Amino acid sequence: MHRRTFLSLGAALAAITAAGFPEEVLAKKGGTLVVGLQSEELPLKPESARSRFYTRADVCDTLVQLDRDMILQPGLATSWERISKETWRFKLREGVTFHDGTAFDAASVKNALEKITALMPYAAGLLQLKEVRVIDPLTVEVETLAPFASLPNQLTDAVTVIHGAASFDANGKFVKPIGTAAWKFVEYIPQDRTILERFDGYWGETKAAFERVEFVLIPDDQTRVIALETGEIDILIDVPRGDITRIEATEGLQVISAPISGVNYGAFNCAEGRPLSDRRLRLALNYLIDRELVVKAALDGFGRPAWQFFAPGYRWLPQNVTPYRHDPEEAAKLFTEAGYTKVDGKWGKDGEPLVLNVQAYHNGTGNGFIAEAMVALFKREGIDATLNAGTYDGMVEFAKRGDYDIAVQYWTAEMTADPDLHLTSQFKSDAGMNWQSWKNERFDALVDKGRTLDRGTEWDAVYTEVQQILQDDAPIIPLSHAIFVNAFRSELKGLVIHPARLYNLKAVTA
Repeated sequence: MHRRTFLSLGAALAAITAAGFPEEVLAKKGGTLVVGLQSEELPLKPESARSRFYTRADVCDTLVQLDRDMILQPGLATSWERISKETWRFKLREGVTFHDGTAFDAASVKNALEKITALMPYAAGLLQLKEVRVIDPLTVEVETLAPFASLPNQLTDAVTVIHGAASFDANGKFVKPIGTAAWKFVEYIPQDRTILERFDGYWGETKAAFERVEFVLIPDDQTRVIALETGEIDILIDVPRGDITRIEATEGLQVISAPISGVNYGAFNCAEGRPLSDRRLRLALNYLIDRELVVKAALDGFGRPAWQFFAPGYRWLPQNVTPYRHDPEEAAKLFTEAGYTKVDGKWGKDGEPLVLNVQAYHNGTGNGFIAEAMVALFKREGIDATLNAGTYDGMVEFAKRGDYDIAVQYWTAEMTADPDLHLTSQFKSDAGMNWQSWKNERFDALVDKGRTLDRGTEWDAVYTEVQQILQDDAPIIPLSHAIFVNAFRSELKGLVIHPARLYNLKAVTA
């Protein structure tokens, strides 16, 4: 017997029915839950993947959290208010202790935020801190460099977790994660595993059932699947898309999947002299590619066709943007307007064929396979495209030196439930991650204005126009909104999928 569980966004997961393997299997492991990962977690490097391991694995807490509807909820802060355009006041949770036994208070918040922003330019840009002030032991004020209405949402980002003082040495260098969450860090074995233990002093209502969690690195897809089938691991994160049906057919295993906040998209190189500096060509590619076919071919249907950057349906974002559509006739019209003609089934200009250099990388979201499907569709439609799908660092190297036309990447587009982070860090003309030479003065002005506004009519108008500029000027080609697919041994209960891709292993029992 097998069962696939598929959740709509924000829905809670019903209890998972036990079947298959005998219950004593986990007992023999001494209460250890083993999780197989394709990519290594790097707990001693907070700059890695912007530190999302700390919240994914419930090692550290943020001041503010997101529920499964992506709505702000109390975390280590019980309440917050904007007391001036630049200043927010946070009331802190009483009776919380760090894993090393020290008390959580306003001073620890000040220390953690100041240390991490000093270490990480990304964190500094995220929070825009001017000053953190201790008002009393359970009250802290955060003043930003300019009016910043989205600060509470930014404080759900994993880079803002509150580390204990002993997480840093005397010089401010990060030593190890000491948090307040359900699991405490024990050991990191490079290229092997990260080991956590249950923290019995955890302040939350849901206490971890298992004594330990081990995150085991298994880069090879087939080896990872076999490890699940043979009982070496209990949970497989990011199931290879080609193995989903096989796992579903295996007695004693189950698959769970749900939409999450992420998008695979191609960033166009808009630099002068590159083919995609022409807006008409960028729009033509967006109309040419059938996202339904991309998702089917690359992901076996475990994705959502992306016709815009932000996935539709989120309550925190204006929803009246005009999405792209699959329209080859409109694409041909735009090619022609841009001076291209189709000869012998190939698009070209001035006697030269249109050739696009596509860079990508493989990860658990199927990013490399999505790029392959896009390139195949380009070729079918008369566009000569070459693909280099290597590592993320390799893709970034090509992108930074401008040696590409499309860089296919994955971005957790809604992880703070506020558009500011993604728009300013990816597309603003002075953004550190805007490698594509796209500049739009109106876009820049609007996102600068949007971050000063509280939610309301004006905020809605600003972010509606911002999204429409992305559609109309087309610096990207959205391809697939992500679906997170995990597999697990059927005797486990309580596994849920959070749209911010949090594991919540403290809720898992056997």
